[in-house]
Amino acid sequence: MHFEMTEDQRALRDLVRRFVEREMPKSAVAAWDEEGEFPADLLAHMAEIGLMGVSLPTAYGGTGGGVMEEVIVLEEISRHSSSVAMAYGMTICFGAVTIERFGSEAQKDYFLPRLAAGETHFALSMTEPDGGTDILGAMKTVAREQDDGSYVINGAKVYTTGINIASHVFIVARTAKDEHKPSFGLTVFLVPKDLPGISFNKIQKVGSRFLHSYEVVYEDVRVPADSVVGAPNRGWHTILDTLNNERIFIAAVCNGLGRGALEDAIQYAKDRRAFGRSIGAFQAVQHQLADTLVELDLAQLGTYKAAWMQDQGLDCSVQAASAKYFASEAAFRATDRGMRVLAGAGFTMEYHMQRYYRDIRQLIFAPVTNEMSKNFIAQVGCGLPRSY
Repeated sequence: MHFEMTEDQRALRDLVRRFVEREMPKSAVAAWDEEGEFPADLLAHMAEIGLMGVSLPTAYGGTGGGVMEEVIVLEEISRHSSSVAMAYGMTICFGAVTIERFGSEAQKDYFLPRLAAGETHFALSMTEPDGGTDILGAMKTVAREQDDGSYVINGAKVYTTGINIASHVFIVARTAKDEHKPSFGLTVFLVPKDLPGISFNKIQKVGSRFLHSYEVVYEDVRVPADSVVGAPNRGWHTILDTLNNERIFIAAVCNGLGRGALEDAIQYAKDRRAFGRSIGAFQAVQHQLADTLVELDLAQLGTYKAAWMQDQGLDCSVQAASAKYFASEAAFRATDRGMRVLAGAGFTMEYHMQRYYRDIRQLIFAPVTNEMSKNFIAQVGCGLPRSY
């Protein structure tokens, strides 16, 4: 097992890095953050250079890559904006991975080429208002099968991120119930987000201010039988595989965000002078930056391991949870140290550090809290009793 990039992967990294510098410089990202509006044409530009199909087979218009390629793209984008990376990652993770692995042939033939071309984008609507991480216990959204095989969905969700810029939404609903097996009876539906009966309201947030999250209400939403992804009542297995990929993609976002904060802090330490020399010459500053570099390098290795395992078809649930947990904590500390290095400058909107500092807060508890990640790691990785 090794994680040295191939020549093609290095070329992909360099391609994305040039794209980021050209199409989303930090000055532009700051403006998007202030205005609260996602740049409408940015994802289309990504599709033009092949990024939307980076993990899709060539038969569907992709470039034949895998999870490692996803990670490479996400890390580079997140160096400038985790919000853009999240928007990209939701389509790649919830769309490409879920449909390719669990979709019907008709769903693959329809959605995957359109995904690669940048014509379709996806959001995941799973979290219940009273649920959080307790997906199985809190699931109140229901889908009732009708005589003609269609379903009618009723319920509400929160924290459905990016539904405003998505064309389609994955909805997780309960279609049956087994008191002895809570995981049975969930079904995943893929539907256009503008169907009658779907409404959503924006949630005001501290960070990620131009990639919005929403409360979504489903009121008598009728969907056809062919909107089911995977097998009816077996959606939990679809969810688990998707969530492993989601945790890897969030880890990659954290790695890139932390790296961007570190780069800014290093540059400021070189430029800022006090007591006759740059503050980067002071040991107290050097140690903060050294700690950040070490932790981010370790986080990246853990993320690459999880990505490699998923590409090999291996069980990566513990590694994916570990990567998300460690990378988010490392990036959290990277932004905190960055604020300390910049001091008063970091507290102003003139510098980008405050945006990194705000945006990473979300990824400590989303899409799964780090406390729940540690519970899972202890249970599955260490063989200890379930604590929740």
